[in-house]
Amino acid sequence: MHSVLLVSNLRLVREGVKALIDRVADFQVIGETDDRSQTLRVLASQRPDVILFDLDPDYEAGLETIREIIKEQPGIKIVALSMHGESAIVKSALRAGVQGFMSKAGPSTDVAEVLKIVARGGAYLSPNVATQVMDWVKNAKSKLNPALERLTAREQQVLRLLAQGKGSKEIACALNLGVETIRTYRKTLMQKLGVHNVTELIKFAFTAGVILIPTPQDRAMDEGGGPT
Repeated sequence: MHSVLLVSNLRLVREGVKALIDRVADFQVIGETDDRSQTLRVLASQRPDVILFDLDPDYEAGLETIREIIKEQPGIKIVALSMHGESAIVKSALRAGVQGFMSKAGPSTDVAEVLKIVARGGAYLSPNVATQVMDWVKNAKSKLNPALERLTAREQQVLRLLAQGKGSKEIACALNLGVETIRTYRKTLMQKLGVHNVTELIKFAFTAGVILIPTPQDRAMDEGGGPT
């Protein structure tokens, strides 16, 4: 069972999202907060698996809170929710450390799939901002990150699969390798890239253009079926 904390200063948003999450068997809302101080107080005693954070209406204050949360609890999984998809806001949210960015204009059915992706260590962007991200990735590729040159082809393959949200066992099966071998690759990747956890590996893979963040529909197609 994965735990979720809802952060929004609008009660209607919290109630609507909670109703959607309550339909998902593997997730449970363990708390709701409506401002910065209340959110930080809750997180001082609880560690949810995922935080669904509404950035509206004051996205700058919301991003500042997210930065503080991640500073205090590095690696925590946060999905930003907003009606805005402007490039500057999306970039700021990603730089702040969120692992997902959902648009309020998207289908409500995406909530469950996005939570599953992020809870497993993957990342997500709403389709309506994916085009912007593809442009950033193309620009990033034109300025190849020197760190990639230090990785072997196999290491890049493992990095790509990690960034898709796959666990060590899944990667081992896909590459016909042992689980311990994959764990060794993970440690080697962290050392070579100067990062400390899988979340940072995923961020590196994204910014370096190694992987594009998939939509839930993309993941369903990769898995050979519809959304679960």
